[in-house]
Amino acid sequence: MRDIHTSVFMFLSYRLDPAQRRLSREGQSIPLTPKEFDTLLVLVEAAGRVVDKQDLITRVWPDSYVGDGSLARNISVLRKALGDEVIETHRGRGYRITLPVISAPAGTDVPVESKPNPEGSFPPTSDAGTRVRSESRRRTFGLGAAVAAVLLISFVASRFYGMKTAGAHGTTTKAAPIHSILIEKNGAIDPIDEGFKLSRADGHYTHVMRNRENNGFDRWKLITDDQNFYYRKLSSAEKEFVLQRDWRLTCVCALERGGGSSDIDLGADNGAPRFDMAFLQEGNKYFVVLTSQISPNYEFAKKIEFVGVGDVDHPHTYEMRYDHLTRTASLWIDGRLMASGYRGHHQFQEDRGLMFGAATYLQEATSSMVFREVRFEAH
Repeated sequence: MRDIHTSVFMFLSYRLDPAQRRLSREGQSIPLTPKEFDTLLVLVEAAGRVVDKQDLITRVWPDSYVGDGSLARNISVLRKALGDEVIETHRGRGYRITLPVISAPAGTDVPVESKPNPEGSFPPTSDAGTRVRSESRRRTFGLGAAVAAVLLISFVASRFYGMKTAGAHGTTTKAAPIHSILIEKNGAIDPIDEGFKLSRADGHYTHVMRNRENNGFDRWKLITDDQNFYYRKLSSAEKEFVLQRDWRLTCVCALERGGGSSDIDLGADNGAPRFDMAFLQEGNKYFVVLTSQISPNYEFAKKIEFVGVGDVDHPHTYEMRYDHLTRTASLWIDGRLMASGYRGHHQFQEDRGLMFGAATYLQEATSSMVFREVRFEAH
């Protein structure tokens, strides 16, 4: 994000000062992280125009590649701070701020009423009538200037409201080099808003779960009578970057019944394998496995019994860590190394990228998998 030292932005009772990197309301600071502040600044600078998602991501994270989840999280935080109606979502496009925005020189304060002289009179050398008329003219001029500014902002906003950015019309720009990749889904946020697509549209997949301990909606559940999963493809540039770096796939999740998994499919076109971290129920036993074959029968590079797989109230953390030098992955559970040397497999590769979901297993008629966090990162 570029620094702006010459202007402050005022909208309703809020004041955004880029030079001091401070958001305040009626003089009281509202705490924001640097990326949350940058997200708001981009929206405020647009003054009511819709800002394309990718443009927002590029400006807020100029040196990294991140998924839509990070942006969605920032928008959620800003709505909690400013009010849900202040930031408007335009599905398939991006976001816009709904309040009129006034830009003013740095150091400008919101106009306030003049305070009376402590002594109750004007200085002896001043003419009271002249002073009153002068004050009146200043107030009238200030009010007129403010009204004119609001009308100008409204006119500009009305001209540009609903217009797509150049990127939305297909204008091509040179892609910035990738320095890192972060794709993630957190809590109960709908993964459709984070760049994921649903494999099977008729599945039961919108069951958000409330945590009885803190009343927060911190988990998300997918139920299926066959198999269903969300996926987010990787671009050619992303796959090329991933294949030359160490990466980590993290799943904070639990299995209610049947089977589920969190996978990374790097695409068969370049000879790279698919890596599966799966979770299975067999009677009253639960397992975490590294898959080496799916059809005609399941075969596992590693199968570890772990009762925590079924702990829906307190999901455990499962990680697959890849070493690009050895081209193998290791399995970690709650920070403890459990298996190594996993080379993935090449069955059912459809270039789906990052996947997570549920699938029936053994005699279970349905499967149900609960997710608190899914994250894929490469550096």
